[in-house]
Amino acid sequence: MKKFNFQSMTARGFLIIPKSLLQQQIDNGHSCEGDTEALLIMLMKVNYSETQYTGYQNKEFVCRRGESMHSYRDWSRIFNWSIPRTFRLIHDLETAGVIEIIPHEDKSLHIRVVEYDKWVGNPEAMKKKKAVNEKFFYFWDEYHAITQLPKENIAKVQREWKKLSAKEQQLAIDKIEEYYFHQTNSKYVLHAGSYLANKAFLNEY
Repeated sequence: MKKFNFQSMTARGFLIIPKSLLQQQIDNGHSCEGDTEALLIMLMKVNYSETQYTGYQNKEFVCRRGESMHSYRDWSRIFNWSIPRTFRLIHDLETAGVIEIIPHEDKSLHIRVVEYDKWVGNPEAMKKKKAVNEKFFYFWDEYHAITQLPKENIAKVQREWKKLSAKEQQLAIDKIEEYYFHQTNSKYVLHAGSYLANKAFLNEY
């Protein structure tokens, strides 16, 4: 599958396809003819709203809108494909930038559809996402302006940012100066991704 470019593919407009039509394809037990049909069914089967999961070592986490915890075996049943063919498709979609695979300690398959709200035509959600992105880049610039650390590994930092609640994201911004002020040795100042992953903004001094 070639590298995906959402803007170029949407230049000629959209078709509205009822979910019931795709569900009928699944219910009838027909195999997906190709990758495009499988992708459409995947878009239908990922979460439309957030769901709470209990995973490895009873650790709770949220599977968000546009994400799925279906296993490779689950997807193979949905597509009516073999598991190897399903595996190849999912990793081709990741390589093409259509989906992201979110790592878990227990190796569970957790996918996120990139630009999900563009696929389902939800302009209000896109406005909200734009605001969230603006907030992240404010944190990104502020953290490095204060700590004077190099701006590195932005994809990793974004993944950690997305794991935080809105309240935690705001705290992460508000506490940068306090965190930095209390570091006695600049060599041990955390990079942005570790600052978020360790929730250093919750440190008590």
